[in-house]
Amino acid sequence: MTLLAPLFLQLALLGIGVTIALHFIVTRQPPSSVLPTTRFVPRDTVQVTTVSRPNDLLLLLLRVLIMLLIGLAFARPVLVADRTPVARIVLADASFAVKDIAEVRDSVRKLLRPQDVFIAFDTAAHTLPISALDTLTATHAPGHLSAALVRALREAAELRARADSIEIVLVSPLRASAVDGATLAIRELWPGPVRIVDVSARTDSAITRGVQIRGAADDDGIRLAFNYTGADAGTRLVRGQLSADDTAWAARGGTLVHWPVATAPQGFAPRSTTDTVGGVLAGDAALVYPLERLWTAKDSAHVAARWIDGEPAALERTVGSGCIREVAVSVPDRGDVVLRPSFARFAQALTAPCTALMTGPPASEETRAAIGGDGPLAHRDIILPPDDIATPLVPWLLATALLLALLELRMRRSHAIARAHELKTQQESAA
Repeated sequence: MTLLAPLFLQLALLGIGVTIALHFIVTRQPPSSVLPTTRFVPRDTVQVTTVSRPNDLLLLLLRVLIMLLIGLAFARPVLVADRTPVARIVLADASFAVKDIAEVRDSVRKLLRPQDVFIAFDTAAHTLPISALDTLTATHAPGHLSAALVRALREAAELRARADSIEIVLVSPLRASAVDGATLAIRELWPGPVRIVDVSARTDSAITRGVQIRGAADDDGIRLAFNYTGADAGTRLVRGQLSADDTAWAARGGTLVHWPVATAPQGFAPRSTTDTVGGVLAGDAALVYPLERLWTAKDSAHVAARWIDGEPAALERTVGSGCIREVAVSVPDRGDVVLRPSFARFAQALTAPCTALMTGPPASEETRAAIGGDGPLAHRDIILPPDDIATPLVPWLLATALLLALLELRMRRSHAIARAHELKTQQESAA
């Protein structure tokens, strides 16, 4: 056991010493008795010896225990378990980028030990018991390594009390999409290396399978934006009304783009006043052209495209294993905008696989090197402790001190009544 604030215990011990000293110094006036007359004094020499015996030792013991428990509670004791030489924090990627979650489970199972920490992550990171490894499943969400690293740093602050050194192991295909602008900055906060265990990644086959266009007229300008269309395409673009078959197709893992010709897409409502916007942006593809804005977003789904003023121009919602993307950008039926390369890039960005289905290329060698790092394992002395350390013993210590204080009060009152009764008896006997 260790004390987070040992000064309070030292003050309590000092107070205990003062209390014991005062208990033996302060005495009670002994009861008086009437001296007999001279004729009753015995003739022999009488030697009188006075022995001072301490009184109320049980009461003193209660007071000492109360002060000791209160001082110990304010000193914030923490039970310290036996430390292991090395503990691991295993980060398991459970995002859509993983090809086979069983491979992740097998790799993690070889790494985890009873004293280690198990963290599964996709867009968020969660600390799980080791027993949850057998039921770990892949999600349809992208992986965010930043969230996993933040969780690992918090767990390391707690784990430092149980290990001399800590190792972070990342089990992931480590795609470029999992690394954002904050990842490397967060990685620099960890003073040791990160061991990367590679697993197989899902391939973005939908990107190369083209677009299936349904409900578009032969002269629809949307058709000009795509080099390939076919029934086996991984993305389906619907220019008319969505059918139940369309929704079921998306739920099976397809990317369904609803880009109606004249009606409002789902999640959008007609604007009170129609205006004209000078451009729209989808990912890195920008279309600069005076476009008529007919609808306004009314839902808070994932934004897939924005107008130049920041207002949503396309929304994406997850359906089963795929998604439905609603596009509220009207395509002019006059002019040459549909023939421009910028329009083709914009249309292809809107028909790209769902955000959850985008695994992207693997992380570059420079990124892998920056995440992995080098050097010895992080020692517990260079890992910052947590800001708030749990002290579960404190409430129990204070509760015990309170019960003893009530007992001390009751005992003190009983002694006072007994002494008053004794004094009254002596006075009656003297009278």
